[in-house]
Amino acid sequence: MNAKNYFKFAIIFVFIPLLFLTFGSLADATDQYAARTGKGCIFCHQESTGGQLKITGFAYIKNGYRYPIPDRILEKAQSLQSPFHRTLRFIFGYLHLLAATVFFGTIFYIHLFVGPRKLKGGIPKAERLLGLSCMGVLTLTGIYLTWIRIDKLEQFFNNTFGLMLFIKICLFALMVCIGLIAVTVVHQKMKIEATSTEPASRSSDISRANLSNFDGLSGRPAYIVYQNKIYDVTKSLKWKDGRHFAKHSAGTDLTRALAGAPHDEEVLENIPQVGTLTDGSPPAAKMTGAIKVFVTMAYINLIIIFLILACISVWRWDFPFRLLPEKRAEVLAGQGCVECHREETPGIYHGWKESVHAKVDVGCYDCHKTDPVHPVFSENHLDYDETKVSLVVTPKTCGGCHPEEVKQYSRSKHANTLEIIWKVDKWLNEGLNNAVERTTGCYACHGTVVELVEGRPVPGTWPNVGVGRKNPDGTLGSCSSCHTRHKFSVVEARKPEACDQCHLGPDHPQIEIYNESKHGTIYHAEGDHWNWKPEDGEWKAGRDYRTPTCAGCHISKAGDAPKTHDQTERLSWETQAPLTVRPSQFEPFPAKSQWEKERRKMVSICLQCHSETWAEDHFSNLDEVIQNYNQEYYAPVKKRMDELYEKDILTKADYFDEELEWQFYELWHHEGRRARMGAAMMAPDYAWWHGFYELKHRFLHIVEQCEKLEREGKGSIYKTIPGRLNE
Repeated sequence: MNAKNYFKFAIIFVFIPLLFLTFGSLADATDQYAARTGKGCIFCHQESTGGQLKITGFAYIKNGYRYPIPDRILEKAQSLQSPFHRTLRFIFGYLHLLAATVFFGTIFYIHLFVGPRKLKGGIPKAERLLGLSCMGVLTLTGIYLTWIRIDKLEQFFNNTFGLMLFIKICLFALMVCIGLIAVTVVHQKMKIEATSTEPASRSSDISRANLSNFDGLSGRPAYIVYQNKIYDVTKSLKWKDGRHFAKHSAGTDLTRALAGAPHDEEVLENIPQVGTLTDGSPPAAKMTGAIKVFVTMAYINLIIIFLILACISVWRWDFPFRLLPEKRAEVLAGQGCVECHREETPGIYHGWKESVHAKVDVGCYDCHKTDPVHPVFSENHLDYDETKVSLVVTPKTCGGCHPEEVKQYSRSKHANTLEIIWKVDKWLNEGLNNAVERTTGCYACHGTVVELVEGRPVPGTWPNVGVGRKNPDGTLGSCSSCHTRHKFSVVEARKPEACDQCHLGPDHPQIEIYNESKHGTIYHAEGDHWNWKPEDGEWKAGRDYRTPTCAGCHISKAGDAPKTHDQTERLSWETQAPLTVRPSQFEPFPAKSQWEKERRKMVSICLQCHSETWAEDHFSNLDEVIQNYNQEYYAPVKKRMDELYEKDILTKADYFDEELEWQFYELWHHEGRRARMGAAMMAPDYAWWHGFYELKHRFLHIVEQCEKLEREGKGSIYKTIPGRLNE
């Protein structure tokens, strides 16, 4: 390689790394995407180190690298995870990269080592076929790969990736047009010019530098050299197309080769000698019109390649300044929210300021943007702006960034608890309490049905953050029940206090039970020193905490139990029911999973700190407690009550109108639940003194009342109950 080629080589291979370093050193793509979403790598990728994408990763790309992600995009991304598309994506991606490497590499090779000017006789057939094949493969594979990433035309112009992809497509289209013209029109003209122009006189001496022009291709003469003598083999049948038995090429010195040939120099006696080889430099050949056009096209293609590499670099590693402005309305709305609420509602502002949302630039408008299908808005919220702000933030909004968590939550008992409450406590629905008492009591935890009038929620149905709230957009629940706004802290949700707002009191005192248990004792003694927010996002026993909280057993990942926001899926008994049954037998909301599998998950959580024997024996004791409650307390009382109803001693027309009905309700709803839950959570005081001890007292009282009613007939009927729904 001469000095000129060395110079070209150095320029290109120095420039390319500088190009990537210039764009690449500005920002790391992984960190940037994590900052936008508030998620680590594993939110989009199968592994924390990156690599293969999950559904959310494809949906994020498909949505133009924007949040929230619409449902239809998530569904489309789901389809792209089928074995067919995954296989097709791999094959097309591989072929796309291979074709680009070969195509670009060929162009670089021509510029570095051959030089476009030397292709005077036209583009060789192999190069033409290779170029056309690569362009075809790049076009077909590029269409499919673009369809994967782009959902609609506007995505080309609302984010950096889309814009770079659009520019790259345009540049490639220009390159294809230039290539097609080069291999058809220009190639033919170069071939004609080569055949009509003799490179040098057949009878003159030829320089060693000019010898390669006599290669026998494209109509040119075929010369060989032996001992500085030039022989013309153009008409020889053994030198067709300038090749001799696929071993030797015309336009070369064969002095050394002939010495090792199976024949002597005598074969040259019948071949005409046309000149003598000299060491002088040939006169500079003038470029014809076709060559000039081809050289211009070649350099344009080289420039296009550098521009395409620049587009890839900008997309992959970002740019020092924003190439595309954000939507002005969203910017103004977001800035206006922050500036206004900092003064008007400092509590909201400072809560948000300390949140992960603030750190990843998720502002007020990102969550409170009005849904055009189900608008719940404050029409005059901003006097200076027509932007409408949604008052009710639903799991659908949260699902834009947290789709898997919302999916799990939506199938849980928490999300469906508004319906469950009236199936389990159906007697309450018959009128024990009125609308006011329900709104501030039952519905505060279980949720309301949010009603709208002219786009605004109706008092009594709002405000409410109940776990089973029915929202105007059809979704169930409120994420802020556990992740309270506007901080939405994962630390808060991991602490038991997040659950005690609802799980307390005489009927389900889980927080009181937890506080009494050894788990609760250790938490209150050491909890202030635990690592509630580990850097890797996984809250692990031993490393981050010594004993589980509510979240540790029912939500967090541990052992064989994956992380879930279906807080009730790991249960093996339904202790809230009057008669304790397996979750799949719970008529108000039957579970779809097998209780044995869910118990194994819970056991695996216990095994983080306890032995296999300890865990298995604990659940064995729980099973015996359940059977004891069912057989010794609930079943006999239920049988006696049914007998009284059949004898018409107790009335079926209304519930809670007779003393015995109150007693039976509290037997299973209060003492019965406390005994079962106390045993499940290892709180002996609630299992015995607040549980079975009170059960015995209640049981004996009920039996006494049943016997009295059978002797005396009808019992007392409460005709007036204060605060009843119908009174």
